[in-house]
Amino acid sequence: MKPTVMLLTLAAAALLAACEDPKPAPAPASSQAATASAKDEDLVTPTDFDDEAERSITPANYKAEIDALEKEIDAP
Repeated sequence: MKPTVMLLTLAAAALLAACEDPKPAPAPASSQAATASAKDEDLVTPTDFDDEAERSITPANYKAEIDALEKEIDAP
């Protein structure tokens, strides 16, 4: 094999190896500790908002509420 072809082959292999996706870095210890200290009572679920939604959303204003939610979701 000619030296030029060998060098090009090695360069191509090095470029392909460099282009592979790196493995994600492990999470910092501080975020792991925060996750471990979270309790079930601290987690917010949709059922936490049921009573408020039943009081504030009516047949007369449900379309406006949906529009407001869609705008909130689309906001950057």
